[in-house]
Amino acid sequence: MVRKPFVLLKLTNNIIVNVMRIIAGFPSIRDYTMNCDRSVAVGSGLSLNPGKSRFYDSFDELRFEHLQRLRNDASCRARELGVIEGKEIAVDYHCDPSDSRFPGDKSLSKSPDKKGDMVYAHRPQILWDSITNTIINIAYCEGRSRAPSALYKFCEANLFKIIDSDVITEIYADSEYTGEKQLIYLMIRSEADITMCLKQNPKIKKWKEETIKKGHWKDYGEDYRIASQDFTLPETGKSFRFIVKQNKETDETRCFGSTHINHSPKKILDSYHIRWPVETGIKDLIENYFLNKPTGTSPEKIETHYYCVMLARLTIDYLKSILCVPQWRSPEDWECVLSTIRTSIFSNQNCELSLDDSGDLLLTYLDGDRHGIKKKLAKMFKQRKDAGLNQVSWWGNRGVQIEVKNQYVF
Repeated sequence: MVRKPFVLLKLTNNIIVNVMRIIAGFPSIRDYTMNCDRSVAVGSGLSLNPGKSRFYDSFDELRFEHLQRLRNDASCRARELGVIEGKEIAVDYHCDPSDSRFPGDKSLSKSPDKKGDMVYAHRPQILWDSITNTIINIAYCEGRSRAPSALYKFCEANLFKIIDSDVITEIYADSEYTGEKQLIYLMIRSEADITMCLKQNPKIKKWKEETIKKGHWKDYGEDYRIASQDFTLPETGKSFRFIVKQNKETDETRCFGSTHINHSPKKILDSYHIRWPVETGIKDLIENYFLNKPTGTSPEKIETHYYCVMLARLTIDYLKSILCVPQWRSPEDWECVLSTIRTSIFSNQNCELSLDDSGDLLLTYLDGDRHGIKKKLAKMFKQRKDAGLNQVSWWGNRGVQIEVKNQYVF
């Protein structure tokens, strides 16, 4: 296949600009164009007065098959850079109600929200690396799509083309995926252990009644008690450990299952907490990367937005991994979120912009570098220039270099 570099650059320029818009903290192009701070240079060089259409015009040319290849390529690159491991994986849906005036005309469909009400929505399906706490892949899922068909298609295209099944050790799934067919598919296809929160359909309710009837309860913390029983899956003949978790005060129950037959029920529930990074990760994507503010209302433009969000998150995670800034971790050793990084790099910075001898843009920070962050950035940009990678097409192939001065040292 012959590549067309110019066409590729034309398509991806707007992707890069929108990734930088997200990282810089603008929920939409309108927020950027209405910004009174003209020192914010996201998209400069595209046009004198960049409008909404100028930032999104090439999105019309992107189709799902293009986005599929782009997303998988980004995931593979993240694996090469060590951002993604792919050993313990969580899979989840997120329901994002549409705010379009005519959602039916935009090929959007209905799906249940958190209250169970059927609403017009687009539902990103997300794969998350529970160990490195980063996104693996994300795809637009039609609201009418339901597991198991949606799960098969999603995993085949977005997981197993990136990560070999022999690498995966565990998959954690939420109640969206808890049909027996989905469980068997994940078990056989991944050759990994599966741990699930189980939706209480008729079969699960029957298992729950049998388990509760035996009454072999054990305390699980102060507020809960648990009971378990092993069942045999008829289609495979494999054993499956079923666990009922009950609130002592309200008698409210939740059901879990795992292929870890040799693990105690307590150990299975304790390890299920490894799935929680996908929950906090989705919240982070909404709050800091504007996941719920897609650039358009058509399905393909929505997935293009998801791709930009994915690139922004992977970029920040890679930046954190190579800069290793102590101030970007809390005393409890929690990683900071993007809003903290924005403050330390973009906010309240006095700078000068000029051209250096090679014709590259030279960004000079004038207030020093107390934490050494900017010197690390300067080194990274220099390395990319030496490798021939620090160029921006719409700036006439100029790159960016960084210099640090302290105007308060006399």
